[in-house]
Amino acid sequence: MNILVSCEFHFSQTPDGQVWTTSSFNYNFWLRYLSCFDNVVVIARVKQVALAQPEWVLSSGQSVAFFNLPEYLGLFGLIRTLPKLIYRLHQATKLEGVLLFRVPSQSANILTKLLPSGKKYALEVVGDPEDVFSSGVGGKILGGVLKFLSTRSLKQQCKNAAGVSYVTKSYLQQKYPAGKNTITSHYSSLQLNKKSFSSEARQYNQPARRLVFIGSLNQLYKAPDILLKAFAKLVNNDTKYHLTIIGTGIHQNMLMQLANELTIKKNITFTGEINHQQVLEHLQQSELFVLPSRTEGLPRAMIEAMAQALPCIGSNAGGIPELLAPDFCVPINDIDALYSALDKLCNNTKLLSAQSTINLATSIDYQEDVLAKRRSDFYGKLKELNS
Repeated sequence: MNILVSCEFHFSQTPDGQVWTTSSFNYNFWLRYLSCFDNVVVIARVKQVALAQPEWVLSSGQSVAFFNLPEYLGLFGLIRTLPKLIYRLHQATKLEGVLLFRVPSQSANILTKLLPSGKKYALEVVGDPEDVFSSGVGGKILGGVLKFLSTRSLKQQCKNAAGVSYVTKSYLQQKYPAGKNTITSHYSSLQLNKKSFSSEARQYNQPARRLVFIGSLNQLYKAPDILLKAFAKLVNNDTKYHLTIIGTGIHQNMLMQLANELTIKKNITFTGEINHQQVLEHLQQSELFVLPSRTEGLPRAMIEAMAQALPCIGSNAGGIPELLAPDFCVPINDIDALYSALDKLCNNTKLLSAQSTINLATSIDYQEDVLAKRRSDFYGKLKELNS
């Protein structure tokens, strides 16, 4: 039996038919579905390119194929491409297999409306559209409309789905409850094997000065702009502070300019796109992880940092409070609160050591073998339901 997985990420395809990615959606990611299904068909936006870049990794492979949707960027790109997108998604409804939508997703919103009456589908809820549009995406008026429509759509999808799994333990479940007879589960999208975990907690004998942030810069969902402004206040106290920003995207130049305007350019390193091993090395060399997100499901990067026994500061968005105590979750977009939390934690060696121990212990719940069993149980029930 096939599983048809819709995904909002952008992929690239070379003339030989191979599909490539710069994200975590590499070929190994799809293996979780192959534990229960014969083939995976990924329904996603795919751009045609002449050559693969050196940093790209394969996403397609044995038993993993792509059903290409037209490439577009942003709301206006969606509007221009809508007729082609609807046609292609209508073709996707004819594919044989279990339908699984990773949501929130514009493609999934359209697909659920195109499905024949009685056609079953399942969801993996990986984010909160209300938080996305509350963060300022789309502007005040249009963003408000999109927030209302997207939130209502996800609530309806969860209510009508045959199965729903969430990345959070309770946050998304409360906002987007599944139907009465719906199969439910919860698990992260992480792939952390035992080698991804530090062997022991860290003991801090001096204040933390090496900070690290991980997130895409194509949107400002992770609030790197807020982080830079709060970080500038830290540097004003002590010029030894250094922040590494891992990730790339269309806002990188703007953020570099902001760092220059805040006179903290020498205290910031923008790594651009790097591979997972390099990310791991940066986490191991850093002393504190910070992610003041405007919107979240459950942040994979934070869990990876916790697995490296790093103390963390986050916002109160999405599922972050399921990972961190209230003292380490600051209000969204609050520069002063972020600065105060960072200043307090960075300069308290006992607190840093305690948080290292707590975070490492928390991260154990996200080991691959623990999550793999939950996923397989969920996929197995979906398979039985569609047999």
